[in-house]
Amino acid sequence: MKIRIITTLSKIANQKKEKMNCEQAKKIQIADFLSNQGHKPIRVYGNNDAWYNSPVRTDKNPSFKVNLSKNQWYDAGTGSGGNILDLVILMYNTDITGALLILQKPGLSKPSFSFSEKQKTAGIEIKHVQPIQNRALLQYLNERSIPFEIACIYVMEAYYVAGRSRYFALAFKNDKGGYELRNGFKTDKFPEGFKGAASPKYITTIPGNNSTINVFEGFMDFLSAMVYYKTRKPGNKTIILNTVENLKYIEPLLISARNINLFLDNDDAGNRTVQKIKALNPNVTNYSSIIYPKNKDFNDFLNVQNYGNTTTRNSRIEQ
Repeated sequence: MKIRIITTLSKIANQKKEKMNCEQAKKIQIADFLSNQGHKPIRVYGNNDAWYNSPVRTDKNPSFKVNLSKNQWYDAGTGSGGNILDLVILMYNTDITGALLILQKPGLSKPSFSFSEKQKTAGIEIKHVQPIQNRALLQYLNERSIPFEIACIYVMEAYYVAGRSRYFALAFKNDKGGYELRNGFKTDKFPEGFKGAASPKYITTIPGNNSTINVFEGFMDFLSAMVYYKTRKPGNKTIILNTVENLKYIEPLLISARNINLFLDNDDAGNRTVQKIKALNPNVTNYSSIIYPKNKDFNDFLNVQNYGNTTTRNSRIEQ
């Protein structure tokens, strides 16, 4: 008997280590999951239909139905419905991967991967990287005026761990395999959304004509330039510093460049960096003072200005 119990416990432990797949997830009862998330039925008809206030929108009258026998849901207010994966994706603005991770531990009161918890910038461990498809991140790109068609060329979607919590964010890879991380959850520390990085911290290089170097401070500004110039790839070699402190890594390259185009922030750090680069090589065009002199950075300009005017766009970024 003792051997049989130990064997059974071993099988259970091994099963817990395995990643949940879609078919396993669909066996989880929607009613149980909703209860775990704090949603209780308002009315239950027999053993078949349970009616809830919708968990995906404001709903004072119960119009969200769960068919208990078929394990399907239907929201009469939106006309949408489906299985438990469809529901988790909608509730938590995630994708199939994120939904499976949430359902992996159905006993938890919160999803495994969060977009809205307090996030740290140190001790980040990337668990999974994939093409952008998370609805919350797509919305964040839209808020920053960056079309998906451009973002998907340069940016991925990362799921990561910081401390004991799990998160997701846009991930921009650097030349040493680290990532710049951004998502749209705003706090006092990050009023425009979370900014963090997974080590190592380094520059990102986009290949192009080596005689002229484009230098950006952050990847959102680089993506903004692609939108502004209506192109998907710069003609010149382009370097995204990912922090002005990384300037030291490209100083030899800047010294030998024929021309340098700068797209830095209009703040003290950005202005100091402009002066440092001009001291290395006088052949500098500072586009932060030409295109967006009244804005803090290129992305801020993109969001608040009418950038449809093409009269100022004869820049060497496309030559």
